[in-house]
Amino acid sequence: MKKQQPISAAVVAMVAGLVVASAGPLLANGPTFFAPANRGPVELVYFARVKDARTGKPIQKAPYITIVDPFTGIYMPFQGDGPGHFRSPDVGAAIKEVTTHPIDTRQLEIVVTASGYKTVKVAHIPRQSKGAIELDVRMEPKDGSTTAAYAGASQAPPQGTTSPADSMKPTIYLLAGCFGLAFISVAVRTAGRPKTTAR
Repeated sequence: MKKQQPISAAVVAMVAGLVVASAGPLLANGPTFFAPANRGPVELVYFARVKDARTGKPIQKAPYITIVDPFTGIYMPFQGDGPGHFRSPDVGAAIKEVTTHPIDTRQLEIVVTASGYKTVKVAHIPRQSKGAIELDVRMEPKDGSTTAAYAGASQAPPQGTTSPADSMKPTIYLLAGCFGLAFISVAVRTAGRPKTTAR
């Protein structure tokens, strides 16, 4: 009968190392899959200096942005690159990877949230479908109201709009799950091995 080799500590350590190494990108919550378009030619990116609607000055919080293209189903959540500023990943390149259909900017949905401000859905997205496009985003400070404010629109806010979830929890669960699976695998292999008798 062939003797089964137990999973060595080295294999478990390598798996744990890979999981820990991937923890950084998991915390990025989006930029891993949609890298920010900071250099080189771009298909279509959006940027904005997010301003306080009352003072006209840039907000002092880092905004969270979600860009959705309902036609392709692309969903891009990302965080601003500084207080009151953001530059999106290359939306055009992401859409072109999925479809050959021309980009229809009228279908895009861009939602901006920031701590202490009402959620804003950008109502006027320029029709340009190529290049770096600047958006005009103004946010109303919260005054105990939970109603979302729309930039230049008077329609009702979307249901279920919330601030971005903490991305640390999924990483912890993933790490715990990987270590748990490695432990169970070792236990099953050890329990299933017939005991040898010394001669």
